[in-house]
Amino acid sequence: MDVVVKIDKFGRIHLPKAVRQEAGAEVFVVRAKHKEIRLSAVPTLDRIFGSNAEIYIVKFKKQGEEDRRE
Repeated sequence: MDVVVKIDKFGRIHLPKAVRQEAGAEVFVVRAKHKEIRLSAVPTLDRIFGSNAEIYIVKFKKQGEEDRRE
């Protein structure tokens, strides 16, 4: 999907809802290189782990603590 957007006087770009939905994200990484600016969607934990994201976070946190003890 190609959309033309304009930068406002504060340097902000409005991403239309359809673009954000297509990307499946509300957070993006901005990369600038050789006069090109690229936005890459940062997926939420829910998108990565599904609706059980909290369970996985607790599990990974416990595993990390155990690994540091070793």
